[in-house]
Amino acid sequence: MTKEIRCLVAEMCVGMFLYVLVLGILAVIFRRGLAGMGFALGPVLVGLLAGFLADVAMLVHMAVVAERATDSRDEAYANRITVVQSVLRKVVFVVVLFFLGSRPQVDAVAMIIGALGLKMGAFLQPAVHRFISGGDAVPPDGRDGGGEIILRERRKEYGNDEDSDDRA
Repeated sequence: MTKEIRCLVAEMCVGMFLYVLVLGILAVIFRRGLAGMGFALGPVLVGLLAGFLADVAMLVHMAVVAERATDSRDEAYANRITVVQSVLRKVVFVVVLFFLGSRPQVDAVAMIIGALGLKMGAFLQPAVHRFISGGDAVPPDGRDGGGEIILRERRKEYGNDEDSDDRA
């Protein structure tokens, strides 16, 4: 994987971990309510952790597959490989879910809820990126480390900045 993709994956993992951490804290706070509904705290926390680990594995797999498909520069191959790998990823997740969910130490519902962290990681990635980069996602020269056009230049390119004639 390229450096940019590894950074993106790491930032998403931070967001996914924050999601699972908040859910774990809520589970601890409301443990009596969980117990009243028949859920033990230990298996719920293990299920959330298993869901997080499954998310990390799926995210890394998606990044590798997407990079391989992009590098191929063949549209038919890229479409085929992404569809096949997506189905494979889902089948493996369901098999792992049934295997771990049949154990009394892991709550399957919590694992599914923990696996939803992949979406939350994607939503939190921009905020995590801004936090890690010190609040300013755009360097003063308007370019990232690789010299590619980024936010400020895109805004100027599309007339979406303070220099724009459109005051709407």
